Amino acid sequence: MKLLLGKQPVYKLHVKEYTKDEVEELLRNSGFKILESFYSEVNDLHFVEGDPQDLLRINGYLDLIKIVLRRPSKNNLLRTIAFPLVKAIPTFRMIIVVVAEKIKHLKPLSMERWG
Repeated sequence: MKLLLGKQPVYKLHVKEYTKDEVEELLRNSGFKILESFYSEVNDLHFVEGDPQDLLRINGYLDLIKIVLRRPSKNNLLRTIAFPLVKAIPTFRMIIVVVAEKIKHLKPLSMERWG
């Protein structure tokens, strides 16, 4: 949400969060051609609390609601509320996937060796 508001979020485990445009720009500036990029749905249910077997069987929103009814934690309730938004608005998703190929080799900086 902070990224959408133009603010840089601060996390304990991350130095910086990137937008898809920033990742693409970093790759282009490093000599890559972007072949494909998208926001992945893979990890959108990562923080749902439930039995491992139940989590493996989530195929949609109704499965998520069943888990929340069995384990109604604050986190699960928030995930259930956010799920339709994450599905509808890709920029809310957690993982950016970029497929790129190297098209040019950048020249290394010249170095002098003292020996």
